[in-house]
Amino acid sequence: MEGNRCLMFTILLFFVLLSSSTVHAQILTYPFVVWDGKVYEVSEVVLLDENIGNVIGEVNTKPNDSSGDYYGNASNTFEVGTKYYEISGVSMADAIAVENEKGQFIQADYVQKATEQPMSMLQKGIVNASIIAILIIILGVRYGLKRTKTREIN
Repeated sequence: MEGNRCLMFTILLFFVLLSSSTVHAQILTYPFVVWDGKVYEVSEVVLLDENIGNVIGEVNTKPNDSSGDYYGNASNTFEVGTKYYEISGVSMADAIAVENEKGQFIQADYVQKATEQPMSMLQKGIVNASIIAILIIILGVRYGLKRTKTREIN
């Protein structure tokens, strides 16, 4: 039983640490994309194809129309599935490229770190709690089976 408690504590700690990576940002009035927890303002600068590097991500969510809330890699301008790219010779901490509907690569400049809100932590916490509950059930069944086998032997 002591080993199970140690395992459960380790798993709980892992999920608590994992939940701290949730990104959430407030309503922004300019065209933007969020990548890797950073907000980039979409500019009007069209980049040449030869300046485009590897794909680094894509839009996964759109902001909620009424609250502006969004999570992860998001955009208020581009559709879900729109790719993000490296720009050759430019640090991703400064700018990234986004492909628009015309197939052009548009520069998006770093503005700020996306802020984390309590609601995003709560939603991530619910997922973590569900996973922990499942693990507890599995460990409980395992422990129950061991007790049953011990009783059968005696």
